[in-house]
Amino acid sequence: MPDVNSLLIATAISGLCLSFTVLLFWQVNRGSGFLVTWAVAVVALVGHVAAFWFYAQTLSPVLGTVACALLPVGAIGLYAASRQFLDNLSPVPTILWLAVPYLVLVPPVFALGYDGVALVIQNFLTAVMFVLTAWTYFGRRSEALFSLGALAGLYFLVGLSFALCGTVLLVEGQWRIGSPPSNWAEDINVVISVLGMTGIGALTLLLDQSRLAGTFQRAAMIDTMTGLLNRRALQAAHSGPFGPRKAVVLFDLDHFKQVNDLYGHATGDEVLRGFAQAFQANARNIDYAVRLGGEEFVMVTDGVSPEQARKIAERVAAAFAEITFVSARGETFQCTVSAGIAFGDDALPNLEDVMARADRALYVAKRDGRNRIETGEWRLVG
Repeated sequence: MPDVNSLLIATAISGLCLSFTVLLFWQVNRGSGFLVTWAVAVVALVGHVAAFWFYAQTLSPVLGTVACALLPVGAIGLYAASRQFLDNLSPVPTILWLAVPYLVLVPPVFALGYDGVALVIQNFLTAVMFVLTAWTYFGRRSEALFSLGALAGLYFLVGLSFALCGTVLLVEGQWRIGSPPSNWAEDINVVISVLGMTGIGALTLLLDQSRLAGTFQRAAMIDTMTGLLNRRALQAAHSGPFGPRKAVVLFDLDHFKQVNDLYGHATGDEVLRGFAQAFQANARNIDYAVRLGGEEFVMVTDGVSPEQARKIAERVAAAFAEITFVSARGETFQCTVSAGIAFGDDALPNLEDVMARADRALYVAKRDGRNRIETGEWRLVG
């Protein structure tokens, strides 16, 4: 077994480096507030290691009490950071509700000479917090199977090592020790803590960067004007075969250029956003609502018949036609939309081919007077 003192020093140095690195990452991405919580929690753990090391050299009850106080507080902070990361919950209530009662009750027991009792409680509470943190990450492993699964495993192993330390003291009835406990469980705990916390730090940063990259990727898929998906998102989601119960509905706002010319581009932007709201409110949750660009929008809907696809398009068009827009000069007006519908089949195996057919149907709708939905036969909306 490696020298325990050397491992304790390595643990403290590793923890400080991890905290510093995590805070540097937070400086780059201030939106990841959980990194601050995590770093502060690790600093508390480092403080425990430092106080415990000096306690082992001096047997000072004050240092032992400080070490006893800091370990569970750090573990509680790590649990609070996990909830902050996954559920965006403030860490303050969790820390206050769990840490304050512990600090009020347990460190004084250590200071009164019942250090063994305090250490049993310290180790079991720390174990519980690490296992709870493991369970929190494990329960959300579907978001990032390998990273969250591995992180949960490391937290569980570290928690188990603290549970072993508490169990040995409990079984041996060491209620008053007067010095740091020394047994096989403590040796295992030090080794697992060094390796486990190093891995936990690396995986925590990996998860944060993965989430940040995902945020940028999702932002690249959103049309900033309307909040709908954009063409890139459409192509990414529908790059495969286009089945016969899958439809494309291509919308084009009628006389949109005149809206810009008469009322200004700012009012035109409001019209685009108004259509996007009508689009989202009347399409199904499983339908893809996309702005292609300009005044063109597209919906991809699956598992529908031609009549069902038409009804969805009619709802969208009718809702949009009911909206009253107001220009900057106080003028009120309403707009309409035309649409073309096309379905996939064996002859049209991909999205682009089906969209081309929908575009031809849309052309017919606009040629024949606009405010129509065309799927081979025109139909007046409203």
